[in-house]
Amino acid sequence: MSGSSFTFLIYLFGFVGLASIGLLPFRAWQTLRSLSKSKSSPISRAASLVFIALIAAVALWADVQVTARIFKCLTGRYCGPTIAGGWIYLAMLGVVYFAFETAVLVVQKISRDKAINPAA
Repeated sequence: MSGSSFTFLIYLFGFVGLASIGLLPFRAWQTLRSLSKSKSSPISRAASLVFIALIAAVALWADVQVTARIFKCLTGRYCGPTIAGGWIYLAMLGVVYFAFETAVLVVQKISRDKAINPAA
């Protein structure tokens, strides 16, 4: 991977991470709420709720941890040897958000497949 494409990925994930500071709690709440109102079987819905709640808890914990690091970085005297320190923290948030969305999509897909094919 060339240096310019790596830099592009850092910036891309950084901007996603910046948005995810507020978007991740909202999406976690929205996903749990919509899943609790779904019309799938009670067992499938309960299992999906548990998995997504665990995924959301881990993602929110990581979000709080990295956001605290960003806050310390921006309000402290020393943020890192270069400006890249802040972008790397934001990129970590972006990766957490992408992982959260991917995991939610996988759990919802499995839940829908089990609801459609209960014999499987």
